[in-house]
Amino acid sequence: MTLQPVTGGTPAVQPRRARLSESARRRLQGSVPDETFRAYKREVKKFEAWCTAKGEIDLPCDTDALTNWVAARADDGDSVSAIKQGIAAVVFFHDQANVHEKLMPDTADAWRIVGQYKKQRADEGHREMKAEVYTPEELRLMVATLPTERRVARLRDGAMLTAGTSSFVRRSNLVRFDLQDLTFLPNGDARLHKTYSKTDKSVRGKPVIIPPGEHELSDPVGWLRAWKAEMREQGVTTGPLFRRVSRTGRILPYRLHASHLNNLVKQTAKAAGLEPRENTRYTAHSTRASGASAASEGGATVDQLCEQGDWSKKGTQVHGYVRPKTKDNAMRGVL
Repeated sequence: MTLQPVTGGTPAVQPRRARLSESARRRLQGSVPDETFRAYKREVKKFEAWCTAKGEIDLPCDTDALTNWVAARADDGDSVSAIKQGIAAVVFFHDQANVHEKLMPDTADAWRIVGQYKKQRADEGHREMKAEVYTPEELRLMVATLPTERRVARLRDGAMLTAGTSSFVRRSNLVRFDLQDLTFLPNGDARLHKTYSKTDKSVRGKPVIIPPGEHELSDPVGWLRAWKAEMREQGVTTGPLFRRVSRTGRILPYRLHASHLNNLVKQTAKAAGLEPRENTRYTAHSTRASGASAASEGGATVDQLCEQGDWSKKGTQVHGYVRPKTKDNAMRGVL
């Protein structure tokens, strides 16, 4: 997005907040998580292309341009979640460019269209695509497909899958762990000190306790111990916990990207012969949803789930993650 000159109008409104320092601009730009920033860049490129085709100014855009773009995306049948992210992306890049508040587009009509479109999609039978969950038994099938010929990578990926499911931390947090964040406790548990997340406004982080599993293939503590031992054997004692591994089995000094977990879940689920249900697919979010669902079925309270998963105890987001593989009727055995 290129900041366009603003002409006309009295009095003239400066497109940028002139008194904001470059240091403040730079730090504001760095305040958004990397994954969110990349997603916003993808969406705003779509907006730029649409503006170019329609002869509209993309930055600063006016309210009608944004509203028309949202309506056009609904006409094209884009998903509700993609359109919502698109609105957020346009607003974010206006904010990042420090556009004066008087030139910021009003999003009220855009959101009204999203609400109407959501109802239309539901009436037409569309259902929101969600991450499929796997059971503990299916997790063991997935882990069993990790190639034994790549022993070192198998140790890392086994640790990632099982620890990610047991802790149900976000994938961005999982790849951010360092070796010094992992501690093994006398009672057999593992403790991972989670750095700040997007919901941790205090930026203090907190520990996540991971209990050992009952089965070898799905035991996160066992996999973490084996992976850490392999790292120590190769002389790696500091730095990223989850890092790249060469084809010869050498542990490299480069931190894994969050997309690795997404690919890992997809590949192992497919190799295990798991078929997602309608309107679901296996993604990195599956580790988070599967852990929360298994914990809920095991008797964990909503407060416990919210505490571990960093969901608001006052909100309803946690309920979207708790998705048991089978649902029963509450009236069974009553009448």
